[in-house]
Amino acid sequence: LMGVGKPDDIVGAVKRGIDMMDCVLPSRSGRTGQAFTRRGVVNIKNARHTDDPRPLDAECGCPACRGYSRAYLHHVFRAGEMISGMLLTWHNLQYYQDLMAGMRDAIAEGRFRAWEAEFHAGRSEGDIPPL
Repeated sequence: LMGVGKPDDIVGAVKRGIDMMDCVLPSRSGRTGQAFTRRGVVNIKNARHTDDPRPLDAECGCPACRGYSRAYLHHVFRAGEMISGMLLTWHNLQYYQDLMAGMRDAIAEGRFRAWEAEFHAGRSEGDIPPL
């Protein structure tokens, strides 16, 4: 399925039996300061991240989340440093890998509907509150 890249749309496509997608959204979003997380989209450009020592997503194992704070990512993005787009893209690609792995496991275990409900519940919470 070409051009479908938002996490909600991917989950809906998989639910309908589609198992192959292609989209530039994870990398384009990373270059423009957006990060996908289990709780929704984080816009690292927002001033609320200026002094935030927390990772983008505490449950993510990517190098951007393990090694850098939201404050650092905000700073390098605002400074126009190339590393910001690289780290956010790396994170987004890891998020999508984790998303697909979660769906594969849920399908294999016969619990896709429950997984889907958990996915939507987490995203409806929204981003973590500012400090």
